[in-house]
Amino acid sequence: MTVLAHGVGQSQDLPLPLDLVLQTGAATVVVSFLVVAVWWKRPRLRLAEGPERPVRESPLRWLVLAVTLYLVGNALLGPRGPENPAGHALFVWLWVGLVPVSVVFGPVWRQVNPLRTLFRLLRLPAAGLRPIAPGPASRWPAAIALLAFVWLELVAPHRGEPVVVGGWLLGYGLVQLACAAVRGEEWFARGDCFEVYSELAGRLSPLRHRNPLAGVAHTAPGPGLAAFLAVWWGSTIFDSASGSPAWAAFLQRAGNPILYGSAGLILLCAIVLVSVRVLSGRLDVTASLIPIAVGYTLAHYLSLLLVEAPRGVLLMVQQWGLAGGVEWNVAPTPGVIAAAQITLILIGHVLGVVVAHDMALTAAPERPPLATLADELPVVLLMIGYTWAGLFLLFVR
Repeated sequence: MTVLAHGVGQSQDLPLPLDLVLQTGAATVVVSFLVVAVWWKRPRLRLAEGPERPVRESPLRWLVLAVTLYLVGNALLGPRGPENPAGHALFVWLWVGLVPVSVVFGPVWRQVNPLRTLFRLLRLPAAGLRPIAPGPASRWPAAIALLAFVWLELVAPHRGEPVVVGGWLLGYGLVQLACAAVRGEEWFARGDCFEVYSELAGRLSPLRHRNPLAGVAHTAPGPGLAAFLAVWWGSTIFDSASGSPAWAAFLQRAGNPILYGSAGLILLCAIVLVSVRVLSGRLDVTASLIPIAVGYTLAHYLSLLLVEAPRGVLLMVQQWGLAGGVEWNVAPTPGVIAAAQITLILIGHVLGVVVAHDMALTAAPERPPLATLADELPVVLLMIGYTWAGLFLLFVR
């Protein structure tokens, strides 16, 4: 079973010629930078941000736990064919659907995380625990966990087969619970890649933050944030690149797709990480990449979400003997999807420019304005490169 055919829009479906789209992307970043340079003379996001609304447990956590246990059991013991919704549940509902849900409602996965619920139900012994020390949260464990997930999604053989999906979910859950038993429940806030993923996307939620951009600008830096965003954004770029004829031809000549796929995935994530660390100059504006990652993820997986998310629900319902004979064969209009993808990417980059500028002003309020703008120039160039890469790889196959 394959649920990983993401693209609908292609270069011939673009509302404008590809070269004009690339020029528009670069111009959008530059113009947005010039506008905020002229009109944004002092930090504003800090002043606009009020206290965060607390994250409370949701009664939906019991439903999510029940659905999770059912899907894992069904993946391991249920049908082996494409009628099993396991792949849709992991690769579409969780990986793709969690982004728009978190952008709207905030870090929802923390509220319904089935691993947290199971951890409390099991009442794992507290003796010998080494609680996580207070201080900036390290997201390196989540970055490593996310790399393991995207490797499964993009490289692993037979990744769409239900038993592979179920086995990965079972193994992932056991590792996370074991780590939480050693480090305490707050392990999930820095070790569960889906909870961190939802928390970062939820920084843009207007229901969570009075000013969503302030929510992004005030993201606690901590070690591993850049690595997590590099894996998040880099893996999505690799997904686009690995769908190109050039990559397919290379693998056909070289053979060993697992080796080269793994190397390519890790290399691209490492390039993104190095570019963030080196090209951003003296500014640490890592959090400004959050809207860029969100925008590109929504753009890249838009057609997959519209087509495969409802189909997965239908497959699960049909396993219960309901809605027999019903089909979901929606085919989004390629031109409309392409226009929406361009818009999402550009919005993400514009928001990233605004957040980066405000963070630069906050970090060095005593510096002259021109000096601050000079510090931001490498960041703008980096974002132009990201814009070109994102648009090019999304529409050139």
